[in-house]
Amino acid sequence: MRYLAGRGYDVAVACSGAEAADGPGVSGAQEIAGCPFYPVQIPRTIHPLQDLLAVWQLYRLIRRLKPDIVHTQTSKAGVVGRLAAWLAGTPIIIHTAHAFPFHPYLPAPLRWAYVLIERWAAGLADLLMVDSESIRADGLRARVVRDPAMLVTVPMGVDLKKFSPSSQGPDNLRESIGAARQHLVVGTVARLVPDKGLGCFLRMASLIRAVRADVRFLIVGEGPLRSELDQLAKSLGIQSAVVFTGHRTDVPALMQVMDLFILPTLREGFGVVFAEAMAVGKATVGSRIGPVAEVIEDGITGYLAPPEDAEAFARLALDLLSDEKKRRAFGEAGRRRVEQYFSETRMCETIEGHYRSLLAKKGVVP
Repeated sequence: MRYLAGRGYDVAVACSGAEAADGPGVSGAQEIAGCPFYPVQIPRTIHPLQDLLAVWQLYRLIRRLKPDIVHTQTSKAGVVGRLAAWLAGTPIIIHTAHAFPFHPYLPAPLRWAYVLIERWAAGLADLLMVDSESIRADGLRARVVRDPAMLVTVPMGVDLKKFSPSSQGPDNLRESIGAARQHLVVGTVARLVPDKGLGCFLRMASLIRAVRADVRFLIVGEGPLRSELDQLAKSLGIQSAVVFTGHRTDVPALMQVMDLFILPTLREGFGVVFAEAMAVGKATVGSRIGPVAEVIEDGITGYLAPPEDAEAFARLALDLLSDEKKRRAFGEAGRRRVEQYFSETRMCETIEGHYRSLLAKKGVVP
């Protein structure tokens, strides 16, 4: 939004303003990133009456604003938003699927229902964007689009100024999480939900603590599994070594505290948090799943481990924790990789390129 506004576009955003289980909402905001904000209640799960109301509210808003482009994000808002934009006669409709909802962990009937919904919604749009080639392959296998050219990959971008290596460590933050200078900190940033594999993270932490008592563990984020994860840490006997920060707005500074970033995630659209940690210059360990493997170069910027394999994660973590030189080399290689492939500027330029191509194709602009 900031990029487009700076390039002369008139930009507005419509989204739910309600507080979510994994962090605060935007209730009461008048604008976001300097652009007008219009609150529309879009339920995260399927609620037919509320969903129809959201479509009606968006339809009226789109008819009033008369945008040349409507660009939707996330599965639920993508269906509601594309339908409203199509009904309102918007010239260009684009959807970004950060991850398709028909993942393998769903029961087969529900998975196929989502596939059919996504196929139908794709017919309302001019272009679908995804964050990784792995997600694009998922969409093509499910025949979400009839023409493969309609489904393009635009990797997520990281703000390289906000997420950057720092020569000075934030000692006050280390103290606030109970980490002394001699301690090593293994950290993660995630919503506390099942998909993120945080139970595996804690089991890994227990295995590491059995070998090294000088390691502390930092979990940044909030979500519905908070109390369950806290109980798991207690049952594993590692609660004194684990800090749950809750929702934080100083994630880049907290990443500076970490000596190693690990997230045993089960499902991602891209894995932007790994790119952020790499941009800060941290070695990373992630799950060997398609999207994450497109971000982390195994053995060069970090390591990949089988999903849900706490022993493998612990083994790779201990390897890096015992080798500061390797951690530094991985971190420096990670920063270079993000600068080359995953910068925010590159992402914005690519998206605008698709905008301009469609605007010209539709004859909306000369």
